[in-house]
Amino acid sequence: MRVSTQQSYTSMTSSFTELSGRLEHVITQMATGQRVILPSDDPIAATRINQLNSQQAAIAQYQSNINAVSGTLSQQESLLDGINNSMLAIRDDLLQAANGTTTPESLANLGQEIASLTQSMMASLNYQDGQGHYLFGGTKSDIPPVSYDDTDGDGEPDEYVYNGNSEHRTATVASGVEMETNVTASDMFGADLTVFNTLGDLAAELQDPTLDPADPQVQSDITHAIDTLDAASESLNSAIASLGERQNTLTMLSDAQTSVADTNSELIGQLADLDYGPATVTFTGLQMAMEATMKTYAKVSDLSLFNAI
Repeated sequence: MRVSTQQSYTSMTSSFTELSGRLEHVITQMATGQRVILPSDDPIAATRINQLNSQQAAIAQYQSNINAVSGTLSQQESLLDGINNSMLAIRDDLLQAANGTTTPESLANLGQEIASLTQSMMASLNYQDGQGHYLFGGTKSDIPPVSYDDTDGDGEPDEYVYNGNSEHRTATVASGVEMETNVTASDMFGADLTVFNTLGDLAAELQDPTLDPADPQVQSDITHAIDTLDAASESLNSAIASLGERQNTLTMLSDAQTSVADTNSELIGQLADLDYGPATVTFTGLQMAMEATMKTYAKVSDLSLFNAI
């Protein structure tokens, strides 16, 4: 009898432990709303959920990259629009000087304006983003892309110099898709920065007190500067257009990836979300089974105590 009672204890303890574990699992499912807590709940669904979650994490990173790239492209586009406006303003003034009557004073004032606008354009090309990176120096983002240096050794700055390189920074914005995140000053104006050196030389010439407005060389230099500005503006506008095209591509990729992420979320829900109706039935059944086991355990305990007496 004692052996039989001991066997009953062992059997009921095992049954109670199993039921308790199953009940705890159902409670966890109902608390989290998740049907698949362990891979063993549904191995196929668990594998698919893991795959979808990995894809969701990758998409989240791509979208973060897209936001960052879009921000820096917008910064560059705004700065280059400003440079373009300055070039157009200089060109208009040069056209007036080339086609109208000029005086030493008016030419000196024009020279001062050209010098001021050129310095403003240099400041834009040397712009640093929020992380302190220079935007227009290629992959050399830790030094100013443009400087005004002494190239002839006389101790006085005389030429604008490009300090960057022709390479471009890139970012991954979708699976297998790399995008260039910047344009360089050399892309737009050449490594020798011809347009700015031409403007610098002309500004100095026009401010020379000994300048004779009637000197044919003055008109020739003004005409040359206009032609140089036209060529530079064409390259600049091409760069601005390329930034806009990249923004359009980013928008398209972002929309597509948002659609994929939404679909993935729906699939994950279908695979993982708990159906509370069947879960409640299971919960109630396990509760009843545990109560029955506990009652049986109590009866066996009473019987064992009676036999011992």
